Amino acid sequence: MPSIHYAWFIGLAAGSILLFISYIFLSTFNYKKRFMNKYDLRNCFPYEFNFESKLTDNLLGNVALIASMFLSMGLFTLGLAFYQNNGYIIAGTIAGIVYSILVLAINFTPLKTLRFHFVMMVILFVAAFFTPMALGLTSFSIYQTTKQIYPIVLMVICFIIGLLMFVIIMNPKLSFNIKMKVAVDEQGNEKYVRPDFITVAFTEWMMVLLLPVSQILYCLLIIALSI
Repeated sequence: MPSIHYAWFIGLAAGSILLFISYIFLSTFNYKKRFMNKYDLRNCFPYEFNFESKLTDNLLGNVALIASMFLSMGLFTLGLAFYQNNGYIIAGTIAGIVYSILVLAINFTPLKTLRFHFVMMVILFVAAFFTPMALGLTSFSIYQTTKQIYPIVLMVICFIIGLLMFVIIMNPKLSFNIKMKVAVDEQGNEKYVRPDFITVAFTEWMMVLLLPVSQILYCLLIIALSI
């Protein structure tokens, strides 16, 4: 494959990741400004960047997220233009596209629509797990053909990431049964506050934050396919 094609893959991945980082910082800053409270990935859900608000209330963060996910979908879709006859990479491509769509969707699906949020979360978890595993299987098929070290190393990395996601998803504490803490305000009145760590919220964030990792793995796989 000509080097200019590598530039397209790397450019799309780099652009998506940079916009994704911008989305995190812009949304965190906007959340603190709007709610006068610090946003914490450990106990806040991704959708809370837009809690009870319009798209424009977090305009810069939302634009950065949407642009990032469109570039992500473009990255994975681009593989189909060059590898239409490779079943493994087609599977990884479809999983990556679905993964990107679900990362976007989970940011705009509040818990008040609990059933829908739960469905989105489950599909997100499946896509997050399946994407690196499909890329790992593709790397293994390349190794079987070429017998080179690079594809097998990439396969191991992909499987480690996939296994990490599987362990995170299978956490027995993963539940929407969130027990609030009782605190006392300055006037001595009791009030309920969220716990310092909410497993399901942090798990959603782990799946969201690992998308850029899958994007990098996809670019490395494209290089392996052309060795």
